[in-house]
Amino acid sequence: MKKTSLYKSIWREIFASKARFFSIMGIILLGVCFYAGIKATGPNMLKSADHYFSEKKLMDQQVISTMGITDEDVTLLEQANFIKEVVPGYSVDLNMSETNRVVRFFSLPQLQSDDLNQYEVVSGRLPNKPNEIALDNLAFLLGEYKLGESFEINKKSDTKEIFEVGQYKVVGFVNSPLYVENMSRGNTQVGKGSIDYFAVLPETEFNIETYTSVSMRFKETDKATAYSKQYDHALTNSTKEVEKLFSKRGKERLASIKEEAKKPLDKAKLELTDGQIKLAKAKKELREGEKALGVAEKQGIPDVALTEMTKKIAIGKSQIEKEERTLRTAEVSLSEKEQELTKLKAPKYFYLTRDDNPGYTEYQENAKRISSIATVFPVFFFMIAALVSLTTMTRMVEEKRSEIGTLKALGYRNWEISLKYIIYATMASLLGAILGLVIGFNVFPKVIIDAYGALYNLPQIGTIYYWNYSMQSVSVALMCTLLSALVVLRYDLFSTPASLMRPKAPKAGKRILLERVTFIWRRFDFNQKVTARNLFRYKQRMFMTIFGIAGCMALIITGFGLRDSISDVVELQFNKLWHYQGVVTYNENSSKTEEDEYQKLVKTIPEIKQRLILSQQAMEVKKENVATQKVTVNVPNDTSKLPDFMLFNNRQTGEVYQLDETGAIVNEKLAKLFKVKAGDYLQVSGSDNQLYDIKIAHVVENYAMHFIYMTPAYYQKVMKEAPTFNSELLLLKEQPTQKREDDLSEKLMAAGKIANVTFLSQTSSAMDDTISSLNVVVWVLITSAAALAFIVLYNLTNINISERIRELSTIKVLGFYNKEVTMYVYRENNILTVLGILVGCGVGKLLHGFVLETAEVDMLMFSPTIHGVSYLYSALLTALFSLLVMIAMHQKLKKVDMIEALKSNE
Repeated sequence: MKKTSLYKSIWREIFASKARFFSIMGIILLGVCFYAGIKATGPNMLKSADHYFSEKKLMDQQVISTMGITDEDVTLLEQANFIKEVVPGYSVDLNMSETNRVVRFFSLPQLQSDDLNQYEVVSGRLPNKPNEIALDNLAFLLGEYKLGESFEINKKSDTKEIFEVGQYKVVGFVNSPLYVENMSRGNTQVGKGSIDYFAVLPETEFNIETYTSVSMRFKETDKATAYSKQYDHALTNSTKEVEKLFSKRGKERLASIKEEAKKPLDKAKLELTDGQIKLAKAKKELREGEKALGVAEKQGIPDVALTEMTKKIAIGKSQIEKEERTLRTAEVSLSEKEQELTKLKAPKYFYLTRDDNPGYTEYQENAKRISSIATVFPVFFFMIAALVSLTTMTRMVEEKRSEIGTLKALGYRNWEISLKYIIYATMASLLGAILGLVIGFNVFPKVIIDAYGALYNLPQIGTIYYWNYSMQSVSVALMCTLLSALVVLRYDLFSTPASLMRPKAPKAGKRILLERVTFIWRRFDFNQKVTARNLFRYKQRMFMTIFGIAGCMALIITGFGLRDSISDVVELQFNKLWHYQGVVTYNENSSKTEEDEYQKLVKTIPEIKQRLILSQQAMEVKKENVATQKVTVNVPNDTSKLPDFMLFNNRQTGEVYQLDETGAIVNEKLAKLFKVKAGDYLQVSGSDNQLYDIKIAHVVENYAMHFIYMTPAYYQKVMKEAPTFNSELLLLKEQPTQKREDDLSEKLMAAGKIANVTFLSQTSSAMDDTISSLNVVVWVLITSAAALAFIVLYNLTNINISERIRELSTIKVLGFYNKEVTMYVYRENNILTVLGILVGCGVGKLLHGFVLETAEVDMLMFSPTIHGVSYLYSALLTALFSLLVMIAMHQKLKKVDMIEALKSNE
């Protein structure tokens, strides 16, 4: 076959069967678009973040100390050969009581080009004068400040000891790489316990003896991408090196502090000794004066002289008593300072990483969720695409049987004959794949990342084309169509020309099973009997249609089901399971006096209905081939109060459990990860790396984070020590407003016993925002599945009509009206659509469960329940597409050329 005639034949075939060609192309386009687009979104999110962090020089690690960071500490880091950059700085948290805001003030180095954690100026500029300030862009978004306005620091605070000026001009609004999340700014021990926004001042404005922190970037991490295993490994190695550097700094710093503190104490001792000497001399003079007075009285000196001597002695006594009191006070003060110096402990150094920044880890978790979804859905898309492509190519080859037979009779080789169909399938696949890649890489990441724009202030880096995803998509697309064409061709190419040139004998009709059920069959009218016979006569087409509709229905149900599962988490966790509203964390260094003051304070707060004191301890659960999980071990001091604060129940049976001495209660997701059940033992690791075996009494419903609950007696039995009660849960009479929460936090934080106050509304709101953004991904799934359902229904119905065009033309000739001809086919479609919907409900439930297994992160469990209304919406969508397809087919059937269709092929 000449190339020219081959190309002409291919183009003729494409134009003659445009619907078939574009339906194949459309299915491939959807599959590739969805796969490449969703698959690229997660990496795009992480690359956008890495680009932003590199550009803004986000620190790898920050070192802080209980006694501040000295120049010696900075020098120690600067001399280390594994550290690339070191920048010390100041930060202060202040409670602005006049505006009920807690603000964290950061220092801006004089050499800003060398600064780590560089700010992104959203509007205005950075401050460069003593009376200027730049604010967190969040302050602008909240509508609290505008450029040029005055920012006044609360004069009631101790700002005079920290800042030179109390009033500043707002010259800019900025974002910081330390805070990629738009709303959260972390916790503090000041005011209400949470930071509202940050502010930036020139470094010269801070009157602090030592730096509050020092940030650094490592050489090893500089070559790695953020969030990658390579980065985590490099950070772990570098952190160990930093810890080695500071392993002796605590003792050295303590010795230095004591050395400096001894100088004023030694001076005070000398002054005290001098005072004691002067006091002894004054006492001696007083005694001599008293002797002189006695001698004078005996000698009969005049009364005027005696009175004068008596006054001097009285004045001397008064001065001596005053001096004695002063010296006693100095002695006590000196003794107290010496005791304080003796009790002084070495400073602790803390090593913070990017993971300690609000939103940093959460952003990675969101990217992982999307990537997980991308591994499941596209597979199903391609499975349906392969099914429909196989059906379509089968029909195409059957239509060309006589042409294939003629070519074989003329001596053309099998390869030459098959080339037309190979090119046809390849063109449809490649065009669909290329368009799918372009749309997928350009649209999906942008839509999904923009949805997360409300949560994060990270900019996008533009379109990225991933060759690995592109090659995978094209390969699977070609397999769906090209492989289908080759499979179908194989039978006809090995048939004789004579058999191919004759029309394929129609399938013989025979009695169906339903006909044997006479009491039902005889009640059918003519049209119903014909419909039943046609359905069972063409079983392959029937099953193809059912499975095609069922697959699309399953995808739509999975999309709606994911929406239900994700949306239910907040309601179930924060309303059904957790009944309390706040968590109070104690200050571990609080005194007995502060404890008594706190107990008095709590009694004055009318909103508090009940309190539950408990021990909260962070531990880890480790097992080979399972990711290490962080778990909070909770031990309530009064287990009888526990049911008022939370519900322990079995998610499937609804059985409610009580905490007892037989073992611990663990959450369902933790038990699932480590494949344990009630009666088994779970091994946990403490901060000292000691291992403890905990017996599981019950596994309970829980959706966020991992928890283990134990009674005090069982805790002591396992841990060999009594629990330290370091926090409490607050059950309020009613859900407080945001303003009332802030007021309560501020009032509680004023007590020396309290280190932090957190309300569940903050956690609930943050989770709700994340879930709302994830809903965008779900709607993308639903829309894509709906589009696929429409194309599949159109393609299968089009094939159905093409195969039966002679039959339909015959009934038109017999006098059937256009609507009756359409209904002749539509009745069958209705039945197949209903069957497909029913099968799709079951398949959708299974697929939904599988997607949840894949998409869930370790610290989160989605609700496995699909709401009934989601099944209804999915069924209505599928039925609507079936109706739209039949409307389109009705127009096609009205234009059928009956004479042409009824011509004999022989």
